[in-house]
Amino acid sequence: MSKVSIPFSAVSQPVWQDQLQKELKEKTELLQYQSEVEGIQLSLANLEQPRLAQQETESINWQRMVAVHASTAKQSNALLLEALMQGADAIFIDQTSTDTDYQTLLQAIEIEYISCLICFDNPAAIDHFIDTIGMEKASKCIILKRFGPNQNFISTFGIQQIGANSTTELAKGLLDLQQLLETNPQSMTIYIESGIGGEYLLEISKFRALKHLVRQLALIHKVEIDLKIIAKTGFCNKSLRDPYTNLLRLSTESLSAIMGGVHLLCVQAYDMLSTEGPSSFAQRMALNVANLISEEAHLGTTQDLLNNAYAIEQLTFKIAEKTWQLLCSLDTAQSGAQEILLEQISETRKVRTHLFNSSNHILIGINAFANEFESPTAQWGELPQVFGLPYLIFEKIAN
Repeated sequence: MSKVSIPFSAVSQPVWQDQLQKELKEKTELLQYQSEVEGIQLSLANLEQPRLAQQETESINWQRMVAVHASTAKQSNALLLEALMQGADAIFIDQTSTDTDYQTLLQAIEIEYISCLICFDNPAAIDHFIDTIGMEKASKCIILKRFGPNQNFISTFGIQQIGANSTTELAKGLLDLQQLLETNPQSMTIYIESGIGGEYLLEISKFRALKHLVRQLALIHKVEIDLKIIAKTGFCNKSLRDPYTNLLRLSTESLSAIMGGVHLLCVQAYDMLSTEGPSSFAQRMALNVANLISEEAHLGTTQDLLNNAYAIEQLTFKIAEKTWQLLCSLDTAQSGAQEILLEQISETRKVRTHLFNSSNHILIGINAFANEFESPTAQWGELPQVFGLPYLIFEKIAN
């Protein structure tokens, strides 16, 4: 590459800051970031803030994943086959049991040529899986275990959906990993499933902070950890009455996960939790979001795209710092950790609800600028619960 002469002379930091203040005129508050939900504040004009140590970045060929439940074998099989024809290159199967009908569930699915992740809650369910399809075929799948000393799957998606902020979500996942390493310190590949929130730069920084903190735990326990992040879009800010706004939110959320360096992206249909279940339109559009990012935005392979971006580096540092402090508190509390987590989540949930009700948190189509055109008549169904709290759905609050 030929040398390029950049026609800008270097200026000192004070001169740059003075010019920045001048150009912003009376709007210097734009240089201050503050989040009531996250409990984070920082100045974008102060370049003397500490940063995380630079790490060698990995090149990630992330995959478009579709998730189904094993309990509805025939319906899930049809969904998987359609999704694979439409661009998905990874599947995730949950809710397995000793009664799962794998012959129906996996019919016509060539698991030898795609990433097939199957999650289990107990050894008996794994034995049933292997007995049903055979050891040779089972070896082609990625078996995820939620249990035991060889656990290799941790999910924080549920607590993110009931209102946890990024710090609490990460601390819960890291606590599970810390306890696993204390019980059985060994090198491993660990899959961590995380939700994707709606604040773009914050979500990018959250996933970057997760990678940094997992490396810290690996150093402490003197093991090698191969981290695989599964990112899933959720439902808190989705609307059943404004489907096209949902597509915009799914797009920005998905892009923030990819920019943050996740390995598997699961864009869920926005009406997944409706009484009628996901519509074919919502399912197709969800997968197309990932297709567009991969094929048209040419982001099929990433390598820490925002490395050294100042705002991202600062947010990453703040999130990592607060998460580590909370993790230490949880680890010290031992049996009282869940009580601390529930208290943190409940408080954050109240803040989120207050900001929404007071219109300080605007969601187009939900609490502002309602959809005036013809829209689906779907209703929210019974919501999943975690720690006794139902998923936080702002559209239900608005109604």
